[in-house]
Amino acid sequence: MKKILVLLVSVFLISSLLVGAIPVFSAEKMPSAKYYATPAEYEKATGKKITRFSEAPDLAELVKQGKLPPVEQRLPKEPLVVQPIEKIGKYGGELWAPAFEPNSWGNDGGAHIRIPYLYWIDKNTQKVIPFLAKGYEFSKDARTITLYLREGMKWSDGAPFTVDDILFWWNDIINNKELTPIPPKQWMPGGKLAKFEKVNDYTLRIKFAAPYKPVLSILGYFGSMQQNFFVPAHYLKKWHKKYNPDADKIAKQEGFDAWYKCFAFHNNITPSQQDVNCPTVHPWMLQKKTTTGAIYVRNPYFAAVDTAGNQLPYIDKINVVVTPSKETMVMKLISGELDYAGMLLEVPDYTLLKENEKKGGYTVYMWPSPVPAEVALGFNLNHKDPVKREIFQDVRFRRAMSLAINREEINQMVFLGQGVPMQATVHPDCSFFKEEWAKAYAKYDPAAANKLLDEMGLKKGPDGFRLRPDGKPLEITIEYSQGLAFAKETLELIIKYWKDVGIKTVMKEDERSLYQVRSSAGELDVGVWHTDRMMEFRVTIPGWIKYNPRSEIGWAVQWGLWRDTGGKSGEKPTGKCGEEFTKFMDLLDQWYITVTPTKYKEIAQKIWDNQASNLWLIGTVGLPNRPIVAKNYIKNFPSKCYWGDDTSWWLAADPIQWYLEK
Repeated sequence: MKKILVLLVSVFLISSLLVGAIPVFSAEKMPSAKYYATPAEYEKATGKKITRFSEAPDLAELVKQGKLPPVEQRLPKEPLVVQPIEKIGKYGGELWAPAFEPNSWGNDGGAHIRIPYLYWIDKNTQKVIPFLAKGYEFSKDARTITLYLREGMKWSDGAPFTVDDILFWWNDIINNKELTPIPPKQWMPGGKLAKFEKVNDYTLRIKFAAPYKPVLSILGYFGSMQQNFFVPAHYLKKWHKKYNPDADKIAKQEGFDAWYKCFAFHNNITPSQQDVNCPTVHPWMLQKKTTTGAIYVRNPYFAAVDTAGNQLPYIDKINVVVTPSKETMVMKLISGELDYAGMLLEVPDYTLLKENEKKGGYTVYMWPSPVPAEVALGFNLNHKDPVKREIFQDVRFRRAMSLAINREEINQMVFLGQGVPMQATVHPDCSFFKEEWAKAYAKYDPAAANKLLDEMGLKKGPDGFRLRPDGKPLEITIEYSQGLAFAKETLELIIKYWKDVGIKTVMKEDERSLYQVRSSAGELDVGVWHTDRMMEFRVTIPGWIKYNPRSEIGWAVQWGLWRDTGGKSGEKPTGKCGEEFTKFMDLLDQWYITVTPTKYKEIAQKIWDNQASNLWLIGTVGLPNRPIVAKNYIKNFPSKCYWGDDTSWWLAADPIQWYLEK
């Protein structure tokens, strides 16, 4: 609480520095690089022609030494063309970025910034555009999509990138029960797995059992990134049992007890990647990994150029530095040891960072977050303790806990007035949004909360805390992941509010991977995450929103498992709560395959009415401005950008066209 009181003192200072109203969605154009699918498209749009290709000096030297093919042979026949935000950049230099630990997605240098997709969502038009892929065609009935890859595109080791790399992922990973025990819901519209068909080396056709408009959102997101949609088949077959009968033997030699575990190790290109030899199509590839950080260097085969024909990226190297605490990270920014940061910064960090802008040689930006609930809580409806399960499944309890939260105070004390106190729901930019959803059980009313708890028969003991129906003290633990923005300070206040209505509550911070293990196993009392992916072009992706019962919040793992496995695992939803849960999930499934705008809106109203009534997730404060720091010598850096998973964090800032001017 001492930290929270210190933060409150900063409210008046930060209010004088931050100009503007409460951040909400608007049609304001964000500074952005412009992407052209091919040089021909660029020429058609601008009348300008790219006549030659160029490369970084270090790569040119390798070509001269005969260690690397010329740039014309490394690029695809028709590379992606990127028009920088401000101007053509310069090659060279390296960046230093923070991470709480090197294997986490909460990582400014080894995560989103270096992992592009085959397609991309234009952040201003919200339309799907080509990125690493060349284009696509979507049938009028929304049942077939045809993808076009770039002829001549290569992996970082120089091997061809073709449709076979997608088919290997589909046939030998997704359709292999040892590697993928539960089929991915996002590829099962209508309850049946999609069909992937090779037309030629650079053309793939995907057919669905039902109309499936969300496929565009999937492809324009990490659903089309390496590991999630394609893999280097030529490299990975060595560890796959179908292609190598000695796969189990190799796995044991490498310290794994099964071939599929060894395969997954080598296939991993996320921030927890360890195999530095795994080929990639990313702009930067892993060179070294230690417990204190990681180094990513330029991929000589990256498939994009700027409008002058210079192969991207401009920057040579990204260094990830593990910082043990946020306080350490902030001091490293001020002292000049780090070049940029955002993933781990929170609104209260603004004041100190702003005061030291000149000393640190950086600029502090405030970028709008698209997240409706920066800290969302979900009670474990399938708790292993039958008494807690009964309590958590009673909607009166969830409503009471929501009414007991003083969101206005959280907004002032934690978000310094920069957020919107609201219930967990969809982003206001959604065409079907209703303001009543954001207000559902969100007004601070401890008297109403106490009344609901009394109605449930949760009597108070001598110490003022409520007892369970079996007479034992009701004690709740809220668990959250290390590095989760705004969580610690927000939960400290929530614990106080809940204690005020007689609910004894403590909180526990877990290392991120441990938290995810516990949440996925259904071992939490209350899980916490942010409700990202709630803008309209993300919210319709099956299974990827936090309302997935098996999401990071883990609010109904066993019920979700039962649905996802067709009843083979998990538990069948029962009781009144189970009935409401089933309605909610059935509506979501119907929504994903809806074609007509009228039906789409009609079902959406029912879905989010259901959430507003049942409070599967409980929101706090959303849509704040968030501090972003970047050294002044980083050029082509956008002054404003949506900051969240909806727009893929750093990817939305177009890092491949950043350059350094010292």
